[in-house]
Order: sequence, then structure tokens, then C-alpha cells
Amino acid sequence: MNKKPAYLTTGKFANLVGVSKHTLFFYDQKGIFSPAFKKDNGYRYYSIGQAETFAVISALREIGMPLDEIQSYLSSRSPEKFVHLLEEETKRLKTKIVKLQGLHDMMEEKKNSTRQALTVDFSRYHIEKQIEKNLLMTKVENVLDSRRYYYAFQRHYAKLDELGKRSSWLEGLMVPVSEVETMSTSYMGYLYTVVQNPTISNITIPKANYLVGYFQGDDQAIQSGHQQLLRYASENQYAVGDFVFEDIILDELSTGSYDRYVYKLSLQIKM
Repeated sequence: MNKKPAYLTTGKFANLVGVSKHTLFFYDQKGIFSPAFKKDNGYRYYSIGQAETFAVISALREIGMPLDEIQSYLSSRSPEKFVHLLEEETKRLKTKIVKLQGLHDMMEEKKNSTRQALTVDFSRYHIEKQIEKNLLMTKVENVLDSRRYYYAFQRHYAKLDELGKRSSWLEGLMVPVSEVETMSTSYMGYLYTVVQNPTISNITIPKANYLVGYFQGDDQAIQSGHQQLLRYASENQYAVGDFVFEDIILDELSTGSYDRYVYKLSLQIKM
């Protein structure tokens, strides 16, 4: 005996597929997804078998396929065209997954750095072992010159976008130790971003011990922090590396004020 198909009202079908009745009406008007049949009194009925079709349409919408493209396909659908459609959308989805994973990693990084800032002790320095890092860096001729700093940021972001490898929200600044003593007037530095792929980095920082201190305030306070860190290293007879690394761990997103930014300064040392 043949099994009779089960038909559902608009409300029940909407509940089954997790959308509103308005969405079903809209899709019907656009010719994207229509009821199995309509009665003379205007009532609409969907078959349970249509749920799978609607799930595919919803998935295409979820990954960003425009309604007009879905409509265009449906107006001339065929098994061959459906295979091609899914192949193309699978490629787009893979690209989107990579981007979303990058956003996830960036958000985790920002969350962890902000959480770290809540427990810092501004009155003490400590020694921290840091792993090897591949960096993409861009030279800033004078960090105190806002125009040059802006153009350096432009070049830095353009390079990251070109490579499609921006993997951090936490751009840092590398300041040569030799520049620290002249900070009051001008100093050179390098913007940097950690990248996972060593082939696109232009410097690799080896794993090492770092003298670390946390400082809060504006540019002047941070400049003073650089000098304090070097002075502490000298007083404790630490041999120092070539750079002081300056990383913002609390910014305007959480402090609301530039002079309340929190910076982590790290200086490579040999004990």
C-alpha cells in the first residue's frame, strides 16, 4: 500500500524548520520556496519531504549566498547544476571557515590579554620565558611623529592584507635598545604582528628569557617605563638583547581613555 505524504500547515512547517511564517511567505513571494499546494481558501500546506530542501536553502543563505543567486539557480535547476552549485559554495565555505577561525583566534587572544591585565602587579618586574615567534615588522622612522606612525600602520596593514595572514589584533612595537635613551625627542621603532607562517615573516625572535614589567599611562609614561626597565636590567647585571617589546594589553575598548592604557614591556636578557 502506498504511503500517503504528510502535509503540514504553514505554522507547523515553520516550527519544524525553525523559521517564522513570515519567512515562508517571503520565500514563496520570491519564488524561492513554495508550499506543496494551496487550497482555494488560501491555506498553504507543506510536505515533510520539503524540510530537506528548505534545509539546503537555509544552509546556502547561512554561508552568505544571495537570495537572487538562489532564485536564479532554482529557476533553471538540474542535478548537474546542483552539483556545480554545491562545489562552488563548498569552496566559499572553506574560505569562510578559515576567516572565522582567524577571527576566533584573534578574539581568544584579545580576551586572554585583557584577563591577564586584571592580575598584573605594576610594582614588580619578573622573568618570563617566551617561545620563538615569527614576526612581520614595519619600520617607523619616528614613533613620536603621528604622521609617520600613521603611514607605517597603513603599510603594515596593507602588507598583512596582501598576504591574507593577519592573525592578531595585538600589534606591538619593537624599540631598539639603542633608541631608548633618546626617547624624549624622537626614536625609531618597528610595528610588528605575530604570524604563524615563517615564510612571510621578516624576522624570527628566538625563545629566550625576558625581563617583563607592566606600565599604565600615556606615551610619556611608557617612554619612562622603557628607561626604567633598562635601568633595572643594568642594576641586576643582566646582559640585554637588541629590542624592548611594547605590547598593549588594555586599550580603549576596555579602559575608555588613552591615558589608562596598560602596556607590557619585555626585554630579552641573559642571566
